[in-house]
Amino acid sequence: MKFNFFVFFVLSNLIFSDVDFLDRIGIIVDEGIIMESEVNDALERTINNFKENGERLPPSEILFQRVLERLIIDEILLQKAKKFGIRISDQELNEALANFADQDGLSLKEFKEKIESESKSFAVFREEMKAEMIKRRVQSGLVGPKVIISEEEVMNYINSAEGESLFSIEYKINQILLKNDDLEEAINKAEVIITEIENGLSFKEAQKNYSSLFDNDQNGSLGWRTRSQIPTLFSKKIIEMEKNEIFGPIKSGAGVHIIKLEDIRGETIQTESQTLVQHILIKESEIRSEKQAKDLIDNLHNRLKNGEEMSILARVYSDDPGSKLDGGRLDWAPLGIYDKNFEEIMLKTDIDTFSKPFKSSFGWHVLKVLDRREKNISDDLLKDKAYGILFQRKYREQLQNTLEEIRAEAFVDIKISS
Repeated sequence: MKFNFFVFFVLSNLIFSDVDFLDRIGIIVDEGIIMESEVNDALERTINNFKENGERLPPSEILFQRVLERLIIDEILLQKAKKFGIRISDQELNEALANFADQDGLSLKEFKEKIESESKSFAVFREEMKAEMIKRRVQSGLVGPKVIISEEEVMNYINSAEGESLFSIEYKINQILLKNDDLEEAINKAEVIITEIENGLSFKEAQKNYSSLFDNDQNGSLGWRTRSQIPTLFSKKIIEMEKNEIFGPIKSGAGVHIIKLEDIRGETIQTESQTLVQHILIKESEIRSEKQAKDLIDNLHNRLKNGEEMSILARVYSDDPGSKLDGGRLDWAPLGIYDKNFEEIMLKTDIDTFSKPFKSSFGWHVLKVLDRREKNISDDLLKDKAYGILFQRKYREQLQNTLEEIRAEAFVDIKISS
């Protein structure tokens, strides 16, 4: 049989051609590997992103190194996720995808159709998004504990020019000024005026009767002021005051001041309804049946109606360890804190009035509403917003440091050269 050199030549080329297209290891990262095909795919995506955004490509060697480093960091993070047992549930992933779609004004089904119309696999997109969520969770666990922000940093940011322009809070301030050569006498007079205001004298009448600034252009009013515009003498106290609150006496070179915060305005200004409650809780137990618990709370309710002190009865009988020693008194609380049935009864009960016995998920109660108020929580919101801004800045800085640290600690062997 004659050997066909032409067939041998064709087969040889096909064999070696197949070898050229076999995927090879591009990078070894600790216990994992990144294939050359993954590097090539990442390069292609990066180049396409530059082109789609109309941006100029960096030099090829720099671009290549950036892509390699990103792949290495991603592999390290995914290995740490596996080590820490970090997972993303299908529900979490679906919610994230739905939010992503919502940003484009699309339903999840429409978003899927859009991805597939762009010649992309939605299943691949889904897995890529899952990997991204896992990496972010690892980063948060590594970096978050390293970000420390003090109360002083928060306040300094709020009082900075940037903070003031961002939060745009203004305070409407009025004042009474007492001028007297005898400072002690002026302070005593200010305390008397404050007592008169607390007893019903309007601030305007007090200005008219006592203030050295009455009859000038503003009768002593400072009008609307931002934090930086408030006199240093008043600024620290003003930001802590409630709307319509009076404070004084305050000493200055001009005399003795009494100030009133008449109003606050700005995007972070917010109040919430809060209630102060006292209660007795009786629970069912192995030694107390439901009927016995109900009989005991009825008995305590009758004793309250007959004039016995709730605080004494709570200390003796209440099964709530958190309030028992305080005579059943709970902290000021907004809506949404208590058991649903407890809250419904609380809202129906007048101030200084006992409720009838009722049952919640914790047991049987009698409650008394001690007071209600509208609490200005603007300062807390302001601090939270400032903290969030500072946290994000420090997080980004610390993230870069942390990624450099874990990169330096990892074993990396780059096989691919270009």
